[in-house]
Amino acid sequence: MSVHTIVVGVDPSDGSDQAVRWAAELAGQLRAKVVAVHAFEPLAYLGKVDPPIDFHALRVACERDLDEQWCAPLRAAGVRFEARVVEGTPVEALVDAAEAADADLVVVGARGQSTLRGLVLGSTSLKLPHSTTRPVCIVHPTEQPPSA
Repeated sequence: MSVHTIVVGVDPSDGSDQAVRWAAELAGQLRAKVVAVHAFEPLAYLGKVDPPIDFHALRVACERDLDEQWCAPLRAAGVRFEARVVEGTPVEALVDAAEAADADLVVVGARGQSTLRGLVLGSTSLKLPHSTTRPVCIVHPTEQPPSA
């Protein structure tokens, strides 16, 4: 299987950081392009931000964080990448982005939740493989990219 395009889920979590680093190293080895996707869920900010809520400002802040912080490992690795903030749930955003980019691989980080908590609350890494026909790689904190 050739890998030309990798979609990676990005957020401020440690699991996401590990997934981005993993995708950056693999993309460097394979000279693949990476599409970094952050799912922006405006309603998730209710109760976390004082009213009135400026959703446009929150989205702009997400776009800035995505470009400046969360994609830093991609930039440091010198791989070709684009960063996208997509409105919707993480699973929907990743599936849609993978389809749009004709991705050969979708990469997400493991959250490190207990099995029970993950089953009760739901998890992108649990739901994603059942939501797409594209290969999915779930990166755990200690995983290293395969050698090309």
